[in-house]
Amino acid sequence: MKLLLVIASIVLVQFSHISAYAHHTRYPEHYRYDSHRSVDHDTALVEKSSDNSTTGDITSILRQNGLTTVLDLMSKASLSRTLAGPELTIWAPTNEAFAAVDSKTINDVELMKDILNYHIVSFKNDPKEISSIQNDLTVPTVQGEVVRINIYRKKGVSFAFKETVTVNGALVLKTIRASNGIVYIIDTVLNPKDLEPKNTQMQVLRSNKEFSIIYKMFEDLGITQISDKYRPKTFFAPTNAAFEKLPPGVLDSLFASQEEIGKLINTHTASGTYYSHGLVSGPIPVFSGSNLDLVVSPSGVTIENAKIIGFDITETEGVIHVIDAVIPNKEDAPLCPAVNKQH
Repeated sequence: MKLLLVIASIVLVQFSHISAYAHHTRYPEHYRYDSHRSVDHDTALVEKSSDNSTTGDITSILRQNGLTTVLDLMSKASLSRTLAGPELTIWAPTNEAFAAVDSKTINDVELMKDILNYHIVSFKNDPKEISSIQNDLTVPTVQGEVVRINIYRKKGVSFAFKETVTVNGALVLKTIRASNGIVYIIDTVLNPKDLEPKNTQMQVLRSNKEFSIIYKMFEDLGITQISDKYRPKTFFAPTNAAFEKLPPGVLDSLFASQEEIGKLINTHTASGTYYSHGLVSGPIPVFSGSNLDLVVSPSGVTIENAKIIGFDITETEGVIHVIDAVIPNKEDAPLCPAVNKQH
């Protein structure tokens, strides 16, 4: 049976860990979606990473820029020699980024070794190559999993006004050329589990009880797989509390109609990976065919009637932002082409 949808997700067996860092959260047992990333939308969006050429190897560059925590942790994890290798790329979190990771994680040498290896790529990702990215670029790390690089530039509505680079949503603050590679200084410690194949959108929704209603909607549609044609995407996920604020009877009427569920899910899904650092005020097109009004202000980010209360949950199909209200279906929104359910 064909459904009038353009989205679907891979349904996989459950796993016990979900991926994201949060303050005082033991990696990677769970994540908090309520402001798990703090973003200054007034300054971060217009900040462009600088391409500085500096003499010295990667270790020297890290030391010159005061990145003492990553150097100390690399030493404890016996990775100092790794940094001396040729043609490397390192995503180097600031000292403040490491301070946001819980102490149990920091003191677990083997776990930190896995995390630190996820910040190293065994070839040089030149800034000029990154600047040419059109959509997502994924590159393998020494740890084995990939990282996702995005670039946001002044190219149209809902794109950042100046070139902004992120890796798994972390903002690249500065780019420095070393004698043996490239150092990208970032504002967040990356999580190796973010882009594991099993960390799909459906898995994120399934693993958090606050998303049980929207997850059941996907289940009721029997969606099991999405074509690569419809990736990457950004999903604005309403919490259960958001659905509970609907007028009496509205939620029941939604569950009574697969077509209405499909419209609702499409209304909450945009094409492309819009991390928080790539969001700007303006209309953002969604899968239902409508344009939603996105507003970035000092008080936060809203999309139509909903406020984004959690940013940048990375998963294999794109990124999830958490919202506190359900965005209503627009009656005049055209339906998108049908997608076959796959079992």
